[in-house]
Amino acid sequence: MFKIAVIGAGYVGLTTAVCLSSLGNEVRCSDIDSLKIDQLSTGIPVIFERGLDDLLSSSLQSGRLKFSSDNKWAVKKADFVFLCLPTPQGINGEADLTYIEQAAEEIGSHLKPGSIVVNKSTVPVGSTSIVESHLHKTDVSVVSNPEFLREGSALSDFFNPDRLVIGSNSSEATQMMKKYMLRSLAR
Repeated sequence: MFKIAVIGAGYVGLTTAVCLSSLGNEVRCSDIDSLKIDQLSTGIPVIFERGLDDLLSSSLQSGRLKFSSDNKWAVKKADFVFLCLPTPQGINGEADLTYIEQAAEEIGSHLKPGSIVVNKSTVPVGSTSIVESHLHKTDVSVVSNPEFLREGSALSDFFNPDRLVIGSNSSEATQMMKKYMLRSLAR
């Protein structure tokens, strides 16, 4: 399986981290909220989602899921890095990419060559180029893979998606992501 980092432990990030670890991947999830990280590290979910507490507990007990407030630690040796950060609506109605840009700046120099950064946040078309420019690294790829999780059925939506959207400037990264997602979901 793969080494995966998830940056952001909100609704999308936590669901992504727990589900990917339950599929056998080694997942490191980070968030700037240290109180949230403390709670998650003890197996207490910060959101309600039917079945999440059991998956969280079993993933922690297996050692496949770990939490931290250190993004650099999270991405160390990661094959895939999922950015699951807020993109609040700005004054002009456009998505505010500040959190994504800041995370990319922070983790760029800590990414291993060949890793794939996956943007799961709600962002406009073309945002992979913005993330790439903030990583300051040419030996990694950026892929957009927006989420379609509904509150109350996020686990089911993750394991049984009605659609997968994958986009990138790199056809090789797109194919690798597609292959990984389809293989993971076939389990």
